[in-house]
Amino acid sequence: MARITSSPAADNLRLPQGWRVKAFDELDGTNAALRRMVEMGAEDSEGLIITAKSQSAGRGRDGRAWTSPPGNLYASFLVPASGGVMRASEIGFVAALAVIGAIQTLVPDNAPDEALRCKWPNDVLFEGAKVSGILLETVNAPEGGKLYVIVGIGLNLVPVDVDQARYPVTSLAQHGTRVGTGTALEALAKHFAIWMDTWLRDGFAPVREGWLKSAAGLGQTISVRLPQETISGTFIDIDANGALVIDTIVGRRTIHAGDVILPRSE
Repeated sequence: MARITSSPAADNLRLPQGWRVKAFDELDGTNAALRRMVEMGAEDSEGLIITAKSQSAGRGRDGRAWTSPPGNLYASFLVPASGGVMRASEIGFVAALAVIGAIQTLVPDNAPDEALRCKWPNDVLFEGAKVSGILLETVNAPEGGKLYVIVGIGLNLVPVDVDQARYPVTSLAQHGTRVGTGTALEALAKHFAIWMDTWLRDGFAPVREGWLKSAAGLGQTISVRLPQETISGTFIDIDANGALVIDTIVGRRTIHAGDVILPRSE
């Protein structure tokens, strides 16, 4: 199921203090592997990052397949669920801002602020096409039951052929930058640590403010696909808990989970 890479490849990475990596050649999924480690008691400390060169069963939201060929970054971060389950979803916004910061580090001349957008709740767009996806899951450690959040992040470094893609997909290579997974992970971990420190110290407010500055579709008419309906309205905000707020013809709606469909101009 998993073939671990030589440890020097991970040891040579320049990561923020307190973070470490376990690197694998292939996994079913980095989130799944990290969950098993925590539940079996093999790992029970924050700051662990699991990476894989490829995934045989990568997942996105709602169990959707995440195409995972070699060459792209597949990483899962283990962080404490400070504030419990109710605040765990806020870390997805932390991760999105970290991805934007990492991309701007990796593509300094071709990734202006207006080119990078956060698509609620868990995608990052590069000139309107998906370049990164984020998957959050909670897990309890067996001893003491401490709650953690597993933050899975996929970042397309090279082109990906996604069968029947719902939305356009892009990569950093398609924007003129060839970068290795190690370099990408260093940049991502750096910005993730910065934004996690901000969230832990100051709460969700500065994260929310930063995310809204890059929000795709803000102030525009969007649609949101829900299990039983699709609704349309003007995207006006995310609330203090990260829920989507839209104005519809029948009044204001607050949505906690759904699939956002952006205007074609995005």
